[in-house]
Amino acid sequence: MDRFGSSKLRIGWALVSLFVAGLVAMGVRGQQGDLGSQVLVFGTAIPLGADSLRSYALGNLQGAMYWAVSLVVLLGAFGPLSQWTAASARGERLKGFFAGTGLGFAHGLYLSQVALLPVWVLSWRLLGEVWPAELLRADLHGLLLGLQMLLWSVLLARLIKSSAGLALLLTLLLRELGPRLSFFLDFGVDLGWSAGQVRALEVLVRLLPMAQLPSDPFSPLALPLSVGGPLLLGALAMLLPAGGRK
Repeated sequence: MDRFGSSKLRIGWALVSLFVAGLVAMGVRGQQGDLGSQVLVFGTAIPLGADSLRSYALGNLQGAMYWAVSLVVLLGAFGPLSQWTAASARGERLKGFFAGTGLGFAHGLYLSQVALLPVWVLSWRLLGEVWPAELLRADLHGLLLGLQMLLWSVLLARLIKSSAGLALLLTLLLRELGPRLSFFLDFGVDLGWSAGQVRALEVLVRLLPMAQLPSDPFSPLALPLSVGGPLLLGALAMLLPAGGRK
């Protein structure tokens, strides 16, 4: 586990999150009254107008959690994992890929959940609920997205050996591509596509990470494609020849 970060880093990360959570607990609270809702930040009132406090808080926190959790998982493990999978021997690459993915995701899971401490405190101060179902779903989807992006980034880093940064950039672009392709799933038949083409595109979309928070509840049935697909492709990429260096 120290390959992905020292114990001092994890302790410092937890202390900073606890400090921010304490500031949120002391300085932020929500008020819902007859004249509308507002948020008090260290005594300064921020009126929300006609928006309800719950819809305002959940609408902003869901997207922020989905984005933050996935990026923490990705960035917390990508660098060490890409180095682990750059070994010259195929066996070492496969071992590094599977073991590193598990350990890297575990490290990202710790970092992301500790970083959410201020968010749960903010939810309690605004809504009176520590773990609303909507935020728990966003957290779970964010973890899945982070794992998907981690697998795709390692796969692309294996194919683009000269630039790990470019592989990371392409992974972020793939995340933006998924929601755009979803348009053709809804209107592909109207555009003249056959049912087989729409079905093949649906498989591709499930393989890709999605930048937009899904509106559907989390389904374990989606894991074989969303996680198993990139995992299989990554394992096949580890079998490619290492290539010589001049």
